[in-house]
Amino acid sequence: MRHFLILSLLIVAAWQLGSAGWIQAKAELGQWLLERAWQRTLEGEEAVEPWPGAVSQPVARLRMPRLSVDHLVLDGLDTPVMAWGPGMAVGEGGHRVLAAHRDTHFSFLREVEPGDRFELIDAEGQRQWWRVQSIRVVDSRRTGIDLGWRETAMTLITCYPFDAPVAGGPERLIVRLKPIPEGGSV
Repeated sequence: MRHFLILSLLIVAAWQLGSAGWIQAKAELGQWLLERAWQRTLEGEEAVEPWPGAVSQPVARLRMPRLSVDHLVLDGLDTPVMAWGPGMAVGEGGHRVLAAHRDTHFSFLREVEPGDRFELIDAEGQRQWWRVQSIRVVDSRRTGIDLGWRETAMTLITCYPFDAPVAGGPERLIVRLKPIPEGGSV
């Protein structure tokens, strides 16, 4: 009986470690496959599918020099999209909303500070610099994000707190950025 219990515990532990490792591996593999599709997109091809049956394709690249962040951003904010990288939706007024998981692509947000700079490169190769204006935690049951906001802004969203034992709680970390005018200091 003792050997059965030990074997059962080892199997459960291996399964748990494998599940956690799969999430990280999927995030890394996704960015590698997306990089190939991104390069082909920049070379002038139509939106390139990173693999057969992919749920989205890269539409931008998000960089944050201070923390050495460099992520390809996918079209859309659905959960299947965010399994592979940050997702983005753009409102008619120019408000860009990017969302990603707290334990993979947006885990670096725990270190972001007001005044930090981000670079967003679109699929046409256009670069724009952004500066963090505010960082706050909101309750998603009471506070929504207005994609139709009529101001050029970028909002980064992830679940909060970062070390919560269970994902998907109601709190969200909201990082609001404003564009840095061309010719302004980056």
